[in-house]
Amino acid sequence: MTTDPLSEICGPPRTPVAWMRPGHIGYVGPDLGVDPHAPSVAMLSVGLEAPLLVHTAAHGQIRAGSSFAPARTMQRAVATQGWILTLFVDPASASATAIAGVMTSAAGPFGLNHRRERELVELCLADNVNPERVYAAAIGGAAPTPDPRIEQVAATIRDDPARTFRADRIAANMGLSTTHFLRLFTQQYGTTFRGYQRWNRLIHTIRNTVAGHDLTRSAIDAGFATPSHFSETFRDMIGLPATTMLRAGIRFDLGAAPAP
Repeated sequence: MTTDPLSEICGPPRTPVAWMRPGHIGYVGPDLGVDPHAPSVAMLSVGLEAPLLVHTAAHGQIRAGSSFAPARTMQRAVATQGWILTLFVDPASASATAIAGVMTSAAGPFGLNHRRERELVELCLADNVNPERVYAAAIGGAAPTPDPRIEQVAATIRDDPARTFRADRIAANMGLSTTHFLRLFTQQYGTTFRGYQRWNRLIHTIRNTVAGHDLTRSAIDAGFATPSHFSETFRDMIGLPATTMLRAGIRFDLGAAPAP
């Protein structure tokens, strides 16, 4: 019988934290009571003080230190004790594939027991959670060296979330085929070109709401057709309403704000 490494880690950080980046959303804190759901994104869950109990439709209850579920997989991951890390990842990205590849066992579609589980626990129970380090550990390594051309495109998208950008036009301006441009973008940002625009709108909406602006106005300004479109998109990803997270006493880390 092996010793559970989770029991050797000290207590949780003082305040629950959630972060949003293009391509992934993370949360470290107590279980928020999410109902069984099949999110539109892939989902990594890690028990930070004790193993998880993953309730599944086809495989019963699974007990594991960590679990990775592909998109549209019905589940509910519950921390049996203490806090939990939940990482929601764009399912079309290289990041989702990377996380699936570092799970050491499986039960049906569920990957179990992340190879760097102990490191993830230590990072999430630090006094100040660093989202970039957590994400790098989750995908099994550092992000690729950035291409300045792709970075400039991403910066333009971040600065104008309500605008719809066309990949074929941008690729032509860069002298690239659309296919090659899309591949480069996904490799660099861990999400598809279209997905990046969607995640960026979510980030802008939450950022402005956390800053004290009206949620409805923030969603419209970020490019959502209606406030309900934003609400449906957020709940489809996370499994609970955005207002629940906004009122849960969570500290939000939304990265650098776009340039004025």
